[in-house]
Amino acid sequence: MRRQEEIESKMEGGTRKLGDLLAGWQFSSLAIFTLVFFFGFMVVLLAVPPGESGVGAFARDFRTWCFNYDPATGEMDWFYVTVMLVNPLGLAVLVGLIWRDQLVEAFATKRAGLMRSAGVALGLIAMVGVGFLFVGQPSEYDGDYPFPAERIRTEIDPPVFELEDHTGELVSLEQFRGEVVVVTAVYATCGASCPIILTELKRVTDQLTDAQRDQLTVIGITLDPEKDGPEELTALADRHRVEAPLYRLLHGDPDEVNRVLDEFSISRIPDEERGEIDHANLFFVIDQEGKIAYRIGLGDRTENWLLSALRFLIGDDTGEEIAQREPL
Repeated sequence: MRRQEEIESKMEGGTRKLGDLLAGWQFSSLAIFTLVFFFGFMVVLLAVPPGESGVGAFARDFRTWCFNYDPATGEMDWFYVTVMLVNPLGLAVLVGLIWRDQLVEAFATKRAGLMRSAGVALGLIAMVGVGFLFVGQPSEYDGDYPFPAERIRTEIDPPVFELEDHTGELVSLEQFRGEVVVVTAVYATCGASCPIILTELKRVTDQLTDAQRDQLTVIGITLDPEKDGPEELTALADRHRVEAPLYRLLHGDPDEVNRVLDEFSISRIPDEERGEIDHANLFFVIDQEGKIAYRIGLGDRTENWLLSALRFLIGDDTGEEIAQREPL
């Protein structure tokens, strides 16, 4: 019994200390400094010229994820930029208002402690930045790994469907028989991977010739059929400059759209708290016979594979298949 009382006493003491910490100036000052330094971190990344490696590559990828940056044109969606910059400052102001009395007292009597909080916050932001840079560095295996066109080719029947695109036309895979089709899944309010999916697709299709693009259609099926209609998907297409008839963003009855996504095995988990959808980032490349020939993920390494897959299936400007060297 005495041992149990000691344990409960220690737990109560720990809970009390945690409560005191969260209610005091230490937590609030650390939160404010972290938010302000993160704001500065984003401003710096807006100023850093994008590149293909190191800090430049990280700045490019960060802008793509957070600011809807298009590497092909160098343009950003300033709505995203404004939201990302205003959020940390707004939270910092909110924290300052809630903990105003504690912070005023700390600025008057505990300036050394505030400097320590600033140092810890700066260290946290620096660690995050260094971590991203380290993760973003190419490994010894990076490089132009040959696309194994024949070895990984499949012949899988895709789902049968007829959905409406963002221009109001009905779209089915059958109508593109004899052409190559890329199918992916996105949704209009996505602020994470969907901008990268559309940016990567645009980079890839921009590298094709006009004759090759004439033999290609890119289909994006909405992941949020309850909310995405023609207006939302048209705004998404305009934002990323993906135009019909090359790009078709599809919507429809939620049950039908979800059936198609399920049959493509595109996993997705709605997060009600954040108002977002966690989802797989995949490209299904369908050949001229209407079969799924390749299933390719999103990323720098596989972007070259997607381009190679399209060139291989479409062929050169005369329509002849391009031979691909298999890896040894």
